[in-house]
Amino acid sequence: MSKNKMLKIQCQILIENIKLKKLDINTLAANDEVNVEFYHQFNDYSILELMKILNISTIKEVEYLIKKLELEQSKYRYLNSHEKWVYNNNALNILKLYLKYKAA
Repeated sequence: MSKNKMLKIQCQILIENIKLKKLDINTLAANDEVNVEFYHQFNDYSILELMKILNISTIKEVEYLIKKLELEQSKYRYLNSHEKWVYNNNALNILKLYLKYKAA
């Protein structure tokens, strides 16, 4: 099978009332393994990603803003599988609004 072909698997169960997530199956894997990625609508950002998005030069500045704006709550962040804090879109939006407010 060439790399550009897509594989469709038919399902024999009724899925009308079931909400499904989109799956990305990587066909380049070996026959005995399948790489599956779940796509979701919410993005999570590490401190380094927040630095790049907000155009801030140091990690300490981002950590200071996070502490000042009280974004250390569980509704704004969680530990990912690598045991690093990641922040959701709400935290990013609050940081963006704060920086716009301070710049005005």
